[in-house]
Amino acid sequence: MATIINCSDLAFSYNETSVLRGINLSIVPGKMLGILGANGAGKSTLLKILCGVLKPKSGEALFKDKELSKMDRREIAKGIAYIPQDPMFAFPFTVNEVVLMGRAPYIGSFEFEREKDREIAKRAMETVGIFHLKDRLISEVSAGERQLSSIARGLVQEPEIMILDEPATYLDVKHRTEIMNILRELKEERGLSIIAATHDIFSSLFYFDEIMILKDGSILAEGKSDEVINSEILSSAYGIQVTVKKENGRVFVFPNQ
Repeated sequence: MATIINCSDLAFSYNETSVLRGINLSIVPGKMLGILGANGAGKSTLLKILCGVLKPKSGEALFKDKELSKMDRREIAKGIAYIPQDPMFAFPFTVNEVVLMGRAPYIGSFEFEREKDREIAKRAMETVGIFHLKDRLISEVSAGERQLSSIARGLVQEPEIMILDEPATYLDVKHRTEIMNILRELKEERGLSIIAATHDIFSSLFYFDEIMILKDGSILAEGKSDEVINSEILSSAYGIQVTVKKENGRVFVFPNQ
């Protein structure tokens, strides 16, 4: 199966500080990849490279065999939707207006949205369950509803891959589960590829097809969740001794006393 994203020997530095090194990554259609690691491990930087916001210092990042750093932003936006962590908005846009922003790659500089764009936005809001909020100000909805609005905005880009930075941060269990279920449904029903950086070990066990764990800018482990979620790897990744127990199909992770 052809890859959508392919990275080889990626490295990145902020000034003289190395942040990523030796990253190899391939994503095929209809797969979910979870990226775990402690704060500062390089997760967010890697995501920004994968959506063309940052250019690697060395190595290459390809989207459908095209070098991301040389692609036009509009072209990238039609193929890759990037959902940042807890997005904030400076102006009092409605939820509907926020979602319609995702149609920008398809609308000319001096054009207004068309009926087609409004219909695509409507379907996206219905898909994530927020159409009833369309006339509410984005500043007046909950954190979970704001995140769902961002996912809907990504959907209207009609992408092949969605990249999310901590999609469930600050959310309660209900909204966290809701968002992860929606992402899985998008993968299964639309064939979307999903890449998400997360601290949520438990969601990683149940939702992602594969997991990559970063440590100090390098890949510490990658593979199926039951291969990489173990005491030794998590203890190394997070710098704290933890125990992972698997009993009757359940997985328990807790710090050693």
